[in-house]
Amino acid sequence: MDEQTAERLERIGLRDHSVTAEYRIFGPPGTGKTTNLTRQIRRAVDRFGDSSVLVTSFSKATAAELIGRDTPIDFDRIGTLHSHCFHALGKPMIAEVHAGDWNRRYPRLKITPVSRHARLDGEDAPEDDGRAREGDCLLQQLNRFRGMMLSPEGWPAVVRDFGSLWTKYKSANGLLDFCDLIEVSMRDVPVAPHSPSVLVVDEAQDLNRMQLTLIRSWSECARYLVLAGDDDQTIYAWAGASPDAILDPEIPDDHKVFLKESVRIPRAVHAVAERLIRQVSRRQEKTYRARPADGEVVRLSRAGYRSPEYWILKTAERHLAQGKTIMFLASCSYMVRPIVTVLRKYGIPFHNPHRKNNGFWNPLRSTSRESAASRMLALLAGHPEFVDGNRRWRFSDLALWTEWLRDQGVLMPGATESISANPPHQEVSREFLEAVFAPDALAKLLVSLGDNPGALLDWWRSRLAPEFRKRIQFPSSVAALRGPQTLQRVPQIVVGTIHSVKGGQADVVYLFPDLSKAADAQYRKCGPPRDSVIRTFYVGATRARETLYICSAEGAAAASI
Repeated sequence: MDEQTAERLERIGLRDHSVTAEYRIFGPPGTGKTTNLTRQIRRAVDRFGDSSVLVTSFSKATAAELIGRDTPIDFDRIGTLHSHCFHALGKPMIAEVHAGDWNRRYPRLKITPVSRHARLDGEDAPEDDGRAREGDCLLQQLNRFRGMMLSPEGWPAVVRDFGSLWTKYKSANGLLDFCDLIEVSMRDVPVAPHSPSVLVVDEAQDLNRMQLTLIRSWSECARYLVLAGDDDQTIYAWAGASPDAILDPEIPDDHKVFLKESVRIPRAVHAVAERLIRQVSRRQEKTYRARPADGEVVRLSRAGYRSPEYWILKTAERHLAQGKTIMFLASCSYMVRPIVTVLRKYGIPFHNPHRKNNGFWNPLRSTSRESAASRMLALLAGHPEFVDGNRRWRFSDLALWTEWLRDQGVLMPGATESISANPPHQEVSREFLEAVFAPDALAKLLVSLGDNPGALLDWWRSRLAPEFRKRIQFPSSVAALRGPQTLQRVPQIVVGTIHSVKGGQADVVYLFPDLSKAADAQYRKCGPPRDSVIRTFYVGATRARETLYICSAEGAAAASI
């Protein structure tokens, strides 16, 4: 099937450009869209050359996955649309990054500063969490209306007023916001960066009208444009995305490719998902088969997001013992907070690999040098039972785990300076430890090294400065209850909103059907507003590879799943 699809796309890609340069690949959940699209990229490279393809996706990580290891495309030819525009415009200053002056000038309209790199790479996308600041909400609404290319006359007055202030602030400080990157590129960048012959756009259903207009404008100078996605998985309606992006304008049927076999979704989950998605008012009709496994859908009648400790934890522990991966998903971020509280209480590791910059969802992130988990791992690196080969501490390790130690009775005066003066990768000698540690502290440290890793952690915890003790509470609990080696493993549990895990999957998914007030208002309407809510829960349900738990609603505002 995949080979036939690849040959078909190559065939239609060589047709007369005057018919249409646009082709669409529809990939329902788990049908191998990434694999299929990767094949198309390789064929385009073979046909037109390795400098002829530009790839864009919702995140740079996803775009990088598309080209694969063996496809010779330069790294600057892959990324998000915002990233491509940012570089094409000469890397301008971004207003949302430099929001400090705005927040001082308009304290009642404060905007949460963002990381430029994270947002450009799609790793820190804004979400509808129901608890945003007023300034964040207004900026989101402004960007939504702009992205939909609606005339300001049709905006709410409060958004127009905010937009006027925001525009003056940007102009006075020489800034562009993220929406400006697209809008200015439409005006000033007539040809896509690197003048590609082929434009490949993944997750096209999540693009708003302005973004699609820019891409289609660029495609006029290319041989062909490939849009890949699934209108049923359009879940960023609150950011201006619409399924119309991948449904309109109409193109010839032989320019459409439908992937028809899911390798993820079992039959029971597929049945629930199909019943759900067929309620939407407008969609591209498509049929795809479930993978050949029954799977299971379980309705937990007394397990809502506010009361997870018994019912949910009881079933989750069983799946963890079986080595299964788990997702806890809700429509708003505040709905997963009680889950996080319970996981912390019982020392159960969790993370969200799709939102690495969210420290609340990634308390054990060892990739961050400053995290508590990183410091604990640096400490344990010198324990003979923890690291294979029994390596000594390096000065980079020592600098990390000693930084939080209290001053009195542990380190000698000038110890920090002595540690930092040595090459980071050089091993620490016994003689050096004797020079920088107080004799009593060193004696007990050496005893703990001869004991188990837990004893070493106890030695460290008992000598931390008070202001750091709360920060190590959770990783310490994980190490104590699950073993120190657990800190090195990828957590089996993912927590987050449905929006945050788009593209992910797990063996077991717990789905909370509750809605925020705004989403409930949409759900009670007919047409597109209701459709956007249905699509969100369709995406949540189709993350499950084996078991889908549909939890009980905590109130009247809930979707029918």
